[in-house]
Amino acid sequence: MKKVFSFVISFFVFFFLAQASYAITFDLIAPSGTLTSGQDVKFTVNIDTEGKSYTSTQIGMTYDTKYLEYVSVTTGNTFTTVSADPQSGGKLVLSASSTSGFSGTGTFAYVTFKLIATGAGSTQLCALYNPETPTPTPVSNTPAPTALPTSGVNGSSAEVALGLVFLALAGTGLVVYKNL
Repeated sequence: MKKVFSFVISFFVFFFLAQASYAITFDLIAPSGTLTSGQDVKFTVNIDTEGKSYTSTQIGMTYDTKYLEYVSVTTGNTFTTVSADPQSGGKLVLSASSTSGFSGTGTFAYVTFKLIATGAGSTQLCALYNPETPTPTPVSNTPAPTALPTSGVNGSSAEVALGLVFLALAGTGLVVYKNL
């Protein structure tokens, strides 16, 4: 009976705490070979939507302004449009969209920089980061529902009722547990 009680409690905790998560993975691929000052270098940003379809998303990219100067961004083979919003301090926010949506893996964008380094050496030139807003937009194949007339029960009443059901189940589980 302890297992049943634990399961019921775990189920309700999961039910109330579960949130939607967006599972998109981005990878940054650096150019290979020897690079020389004044040369344009192209970084590749790959995407994996992990089975979900999105009509838009974005990723942030930092770069070292002592060594690189931003030139341009071009669309990969995943979304129909990609744009870059240069930020201060060597940051770009890459945004992409597609009216039909994209699901799968592929090239998100190509980002071109001019190498302005004055001497030889090695360092981390670029990195990706989460710009946090906005969240990716999942593809919806159904139209948005219209509001229906209410019968006097609102969301807070339903939440109270669910809470009371939870307390009743917890109380019943406690009584059964004590009688064992």
